[in-house]
Amino acid sequence: MSRRLSWIFPAALIAANLFAPLHATERRPLDVPFITTPSAIVQRMLDMGDVKAGDYLIDLGSGDGRIPIAAVGTRGAQALGVDIDPARVTEAKAYAQQAGVQDRVAFRQQDLFDTDLSRAQVITMYLFPEINMRLRPRLLDLKPGTRIVSHAFHMEDWTPDRHDVVDSRDIFLWIVPAKVTGLWSLNSAGGEPIVLRMWQQFQRIQGIAIFPGEHSIPLMNATLEGSRIRFDLHTASGVRSFSGQVQGRTMQADAADGGAWTATRYD
Repeated sequence: MSRRLSWIFPAALIAANLFAPLHATERRPLDVPFITTPSAIVQRMLDMGDVKAGDYLIDLGSGDGRIPIAAVGTRGAQALGVDIDPARVTEAKAYAQQAGVQDRVAFRQQDLFDTDLSRAQVITMYLFPEINMRLRPRLLDLKPGTRIVSHAFHMEDWTPDRHDVVDSRDIFLWIVPAKVTGLWSLNSAGGEPIVLRMWQQFQRIQGIAIFPGEHSIPLMNATLEGSRIRFDLHTASGVRSFSGQVQGRTMQADAADGGAWTATRYD
C-alpha cells in the first residue's frame, strides 16, 4: 500500500449533523476506502483511553477528525489529528470550526511516521496491523503510562492491557510500560541491600531477589502497569509486599506502602 495515501479508516461520529458531507471536491483515489465508524466506538475508545481534561491526544490517520473533535468537545482534552490526505485535513478543520473547538484541536497533513508523539498522553489509531507493527518500537519508547487505543487491529505479541468488543468490533488498549529489565539494588528500612534481577516482555515482568550469601528467591505476583510496579517477597520474617513507581533508573515506594523502600538500577 502506497504511503502517499491514507491507510486509515476515520473514527466515529460525534453527531450526525456535524459530519454531514461538505461540498464535494475532487479527490484522488485512496488505496483504502473511507469507512465511517459508529459513535459508540469512538466513545468507547475515549473511555478506554481514560481521556480527560488536561490530556493531549494524537490521532494517527485522523480522517475527517472525528476522534480528536470528540476528545476535545466531550472530554475537555486538547488534540492533534494527523493524516496524509489533504482533503481529509481540510474536512477535519471545517468540522472543528462547525463544532466550535478549533482553538483546542489541530489537524496536520503529515506522514504519521514523521509525527512527534512525545507530547501525547493518549494515542488513538485505526491502522492496519503491519502499520501498527512499524509504529510499535516508537510507541514503546514513549513515556510510561501513555495510553494507546486501537480500533480493530492488534500488535501481535504485545498483549493488550484491555480488550473490549462493541457491536462486534474489537478495541484494544495498551499502556506503555516502564523499562525494568536489569539489575537493581533494593534498599528498605531495617535491612541489608538486596539485588533484584528483573526481566520483562512488554508489561509482563518476572525476577529474582538475591540476598547476601547469594541465596535467591523469585519475585511473586509481579505486575507492571505504566510506571507502577508491584511484587511480593517471601522472606524469613514473612511475606513483604512492595509497591511503587519506576522513575527512570530508580524505583520509589508509594506513600501508602507500609514500609519505605527504594531501588536503583546498576550501571
